[in-house]
Amino acid sequence: MLKNKKKIIILAFTIMFMNGVVNNIRGQVGPYIMDDFGLNYSRLGFLLSFISIGSMLVFFGSGKLIEKFGLIKILFYGVIYNSLALGAVYASVNYYTLLASFFFLGTGITLLNIVAVNLTSISYSEKRGKMINLLHLFYGAGGIIAPYFVTSVLKLGFSWNYSFLFSIILLIIIFFEFNAASLPDIESSGKKIMKTTSELLKDKKVILFSLIVFFQVGVEFSIVTWLAPFLRDAQSRTDLTVSFYLSLFFICFTAGRFLASIIVEKIGYYNFLIFTGAAAASLISIALIGGYNFTILIPISGLFLAGQVPTLQAAILDSFESSGIKVVGFAQTAGMIGLTVLSNWVVGFINDFIAIEAGFVFLVIILGAAILITYYLKMITQNVEA
Repeated sequence: MLKNKKKIIILAFTIMFMNGVVNNIRGQVGPYIMDDFGLNYSRLGFLLSFISIGSMLVFFGSGKLIEKFGLIKILFYGVIYNSLALGAVYASVNYYTLLASFFFLGTGITLLNIVAVNLTSISYSEKRGKMINLLHLFYGAGGIIAPYFVTSVLKLGFSWNYSFLFSIILLIIIFFEFNAASLPDIESSGKKIMKTTSELLKDKKVILFSLIVFFQVGVEFSIVTWLAPFLRDAQSRTDLTVSFYLSLFFICFTAGRFLASIIVEKIGYYNFLIFTGAAAASLISIALIGGYNFTILIPISGLFLAGQVPTLQAAILDSFESSGIKVVGFAQTAGMIGLTVLSNWVVGFINDFIAIEAGFVFLVIILGAAILITYYLKMITQNVEA
């Protein structure tokens, strides 16, 4: 039993690592896509937003998917679906086929994300905050690998789209791990009935949690998406330096999630969210004010941004019990809207019509809003418990 539990958690960690690699290739290949298809920042942001739109639709229906199909079927068909989606990105011949392929890729990696979070949450319900942060740590590890993976592919003489094709090897590994483990066919039971969507959306806490995730995911992916263009266009950095900065962000991200897994349950979810959000906003502000020599503080902010979303997921799962995974789906849907609207559209628009530095100022404002909402949510929760 214990041996199988370890196999399940290794499977979950591998899935999240794959998500980290595939979802963050975009940060390095964005400028090459712009060159190949003659895009400006706004059109690139619109293109990349279709990954988020695909994710959004799956996250919103995640509760129903689990109830209807169970995790085993979602995982099995998710591996096949993702392989086809990655192949479609590689084979895209124009802007519109690439746009459609990114949409399918977004739905695919989200299916597997749902499986990983559920397996971890159910297997380690007593240490949920710690284990979900560790799960997301492997997303950060994938993000560390992504820019160097793309750089290696380019140095070997392949074009940027081969980085998606070669990622299929990670899905092959997941498939073999899936066959080696004995997964429970986790579906809703008579003892645990999820609340309806209409009931949950009337709960103020659901809306507040979703707003915070909306802002946090928007900030996280804005850095991933726009740090490379900022370094190349505003500061004339080399590709090697861009790779270093992007990898440093995910190194800090990974370290941040490891540290979060140690301290989050000791200081409390809400205190952790407020402190780390303020620290990240401060580092980005100092980097913008200090200029070229202080830019390194932007990737270092990943140390504090890292624990935000997994800690919010743990807080939701603790607060809403059997309906928790459904609320996580709503919150992650809001996060994908944040990625689409804030990261891809709003920041892309600001970069084009004001300056790329102004896009990062906007991120500081977003973080400030998230901190205020978190504090309000903390007050509501304390009053209810009292």
